[in-house]
Amino acid sequence: MKKATIMTVAFLLLAAATIFFANRKRGEWIEEKRFQMATVTKIVIPRTKNSGAILQEAFAAIDEVERAASRFIPESEINSLNDGQWHKLSPVLLPMWEKAKELHELSGGRFDPTAGKLISLWGFGPEGIKKEPTAEEIEEALRLTGLDKVETSNDFIRLPKGMRLDLNSLAAGYAADRAAAVLKKHGLTKFLVDAGGEIVCASPGKKIWDIGIKDPESENETSVISLYNGAVSTSGSYANFYKSGSNSVIHIVDARTGKAAKTSLLSVSVVAYDGITADGLSTMLFCLPPEEGKNFPANAMFIEEVGGKLKTTKTGEWENLEKWRAKQDSNLRPTD
Repeated sequence: MKKATIMTVAFLLLAAATIFFANRKRGEWIEEKRFQMATVTKIVIPRTKNSGAILQEAFAAIDEVERAASRFIPESEINSLNDGQWHKLSPVLLPMWEKAKELHELSGGRFDPTAGKLISLWGFGPEGIKKEPTAEEIEEALRLTGLDKVETSNDFIRLPKGMRLDLNSLAAGYAADRAAAVLKKHGLTKFLVDAGGEIVCASPGKKIWDIGIKDPESENETSVISLYNGAVSTSGSYANFYKSGSNSVIHIVDARTGKAAKTSLLSVSVVAYDGITADGLSTMLFCLPPEEGKNFPANAMFIEEVGGKLKTTKTGEWENLEKWRAKQDSNLRPTD
């Protein structure tokens, strides 16, 4: 990822996006997949003599983010911050920390990157023990939660001993940004980076990328949008949860109470200029009460269950993104 505080957990919150190509000729593109950040990442670029080396460097940029921000890697940078000492944040971790603080303020504190203890307590951390905690365990974790407990000085940070940061709600989108920056450095103006559903793409003047947003209750797309340049991210409750008796426990924790959040939302999708913003905003809007989130100025699509039926609400420019796609050639071929 909180004071009216809610925070997400798994490295991917994601509801998946399905990518289609428009204006593509067979053989002009190269696509490669890797298993990174506990998911499948994918990069698509035009085929050139240097494609292999460029792809290797772009995937390495994603690895850098995972090594910095993953709570699931014992020796990661974020796991070294819990000893009560001052630490200088690396150039990889610092932008995620700054974005998390920004979203914390925008959300009125609902988005809180210090909720790692609570996230683990409810079974969505690296420990993987999925059970409902006791009131005493929640109270203890709450004592190590809260952005106001963190000391900062320029690029340095000091957490109370035992506090756990969790930036997983930003990491995949930011990893896609870092890979995209590598591609741009090599002069590529047409590409797509998919970090487990957190997508960053570019194309100059042509609508190459059609992206379908998954229906939470089926394998179909509930919306297909068309992007020139930008990012799209989806956060969903249906992708990471467990059953405890008759209750469904989702991977969103309300840090005001320390309890698993309850919401009518099934997914929130956001289109933004970069991946870290799209990823963070989709999480933040999922954390807000639905009506409050719908009033936030964002290009977003909310899917919720109301009275046993799905309700879809589109804000900002979301419907225009769908209209652009509708004008394109409908003879699109899935890449997978």
